[in-house]
Amino acid sequence: MRKFLSIFVASLIILIILTIPVSSIEAPTQKEEVVYGLLTSDGMVQSIYVVNSFKSGMITDYGDYNEVSNMTSSEKLNISGDRITVNTADDKFYYQGTLQSKALPWNIDIRYELDSKEISAPELAGKAGALKIEISVTQNKAVNPVFYENYMLQISLTLNTDKCTDIISPNATIASAGKNKVIAHSVLPGKDANISVSADVEDFAMSSIEIAAIPLAMMIEMPDTENLTKDMTSLSDAVSNLNEGVKKLSEGITKSSSGASELSVGSSDFSDGLSELSANSEGLLNASAQINAALINISEALNQSIGEINLSDINALPGGLNQLADGLTNINGGIQQLKNGFASAYSALDSAMSSIPDTEIDPSGLYAAVSGNNALKNTVDQLMAYYSSSKRVKGTYDEVKIAFASVSGNLDKMSSSINTIEETLSGLSTEIEQVINDMDITGKIKQLQEGLFEVANNYSLFDAGLGEYVGGVKSLAEGYGEINEGLKSLASGIGELDTGATFLNEGTSKLNDAVADLPKRIEFEIDEIISQYDKSDFTPVSFVSEKNTNVTAVQFVMKTDPIEVIEILESAETVPVKLTFWQKLLKLFGLYP
Repeated sequence: MRKFLSIFVASLIILIILTIPVSSIEAPTQKEEVVYGLLTSDGMVQSIYVVNSFKSGMITDYGDYNEVSNMTSSEKLNISGDRITVNTADDKFYYQGTLQSKALPWNIDIRYELDSKEISAPELAGKAGALKIEISVTQNKAVNPVFYENYMLQISLTLNTDKCTDIISPNATIASAGKNKVIAHSVLPGKDANISVSADVEDFAMSSIEIAAIPLAMMIEMPDTENLTKDMTSLSDAVSNLNEGVKKLSEGITKSSSGASELSVGSSDFSDGLSELSANSEGLLNASAQINAALINISEALNQSIGEINLSDINALPGGLNQLADGLTNINGGIQQLKNGFASAYSALDSAMSSIPDTEIDPSGLYAAVSGNNALKNTVDQLMAYYSSSKRVKGTYDEVKIAFASVSGNLDKMSSSINTIEETLSGLSTEIEQVINDMDITGKIKQLQEGLFEVANNYSLFDAGLGEYVGGVKSLAEGYGEINEGLKSLASGIGELDTGATFLNEGTSKLNDAVADLPKRIEFEIDEIISQYDKSDFTPVSFVSEKNTNVTAVQFVMKTDPIEVIEILESAETVPVKLTFWQKLLKLFGLYP
């Protein structure tokens, strides 16, 4: 009974061991994979071969193959479902398998155009014209994305320069290899691509388009950005200073705008005062001419009537002289009103002109700041134009300021002269009254006539000066009208300048905000770019089967059918040459004649 139990337990253990799946106890052997994809001339997959390489010993591998073949020795490959095993003593063992799947990690689409018309590759062979080849590379989402995201593609076309000229391919590396040109394009991991190659061709033929894919497993070191960030910090500080300067400029222009408005109002008042002065001066000139004529007539009448003196006329003379004196008093009062009005208008003008700042502005910093922005540059142009106008107006005022300042003094001198003449006439009137009572009337009258003659001569000089003064006032009134219009335009322009300066300040404020954290953002962007292509931590995975968990390297080699002119040879029956497997493999990829 005890012997029977022992046999039963032993049988049970053997049965349990036999029912355990082999895959659970046989780990895959470490290996490398090279995937060969044969494509049609338009990029469709025809078949996929995988060459697996191992070290010697007991080998276990997995793959869904249509057929497999030993490329190293004569040992038989044992196939059980998707498991392949072999025991070999060779240092390096290779076997090839043809995958049942025809899906690669990338979709390759190739199109041909001849003279701007689409054409198939077989039809293209032997043709001539303007050729264009378009190659599109996109992700095949039906395949494990690890290959698309981590592998870099190298796409190469070889064109014979005897058949192809004027070869153009944007972003390509074009190298000479004898009489051939090799056009190479690189496609980074995780990126699609659209490649274009154009040429003028004759009797066209082309070897296979070759595509290699390997993992971009390289460490990218962070570049030294100290100098760059230092420069960006300097730029940020400079923009901050520029913004502060523009802010002060805007504030100054705002004050200038306020002063220019006051200047415009004062100038208008001054212009009105000059116009009124010019209008009143004509009446003043007429009155003075009448006084001058009266004095001359009196003097001549006295000269003619000496010896024929009429006492009644003499008695009327003091009253006439007193009337002349009263007229001069009225004229003097008008001059005093004119002086007061002129002084008020001149004070307003001088105060407004003084409000224009003497600041010298260097526009080079502003133009450098707005370089490339036409809107801001036009604003700065307007700012500088209005600035130049205000400088010219103030310069013109400084030149004529002395003339304005002398007007009040000349009016005082004129008033003083009128007072002197008025006093003289009043004195003459008094003397005439005394002469009337004097016995020596003729002698006194002669003295009177001489005095009046002197008064008339002096007054003629005064009248001539008054005429020149009135003419100057009229010219000043007419000329100042243009100055007044210019000051109004200046006030309006500085108002626009103030608006433009405010807009410029808003722009520099935004620029300052944009560059304030520029050094940190540059470092962040560099880190982001490097992280996209730093695949140093990439671990290879099997393309053939997820069960192959011990893979050290996987690479892809793909090639299209060549474009060749098919020649039909009329010859005797050819004897087929039997090729070895390696010869067949080499011939498959164009490496065997």
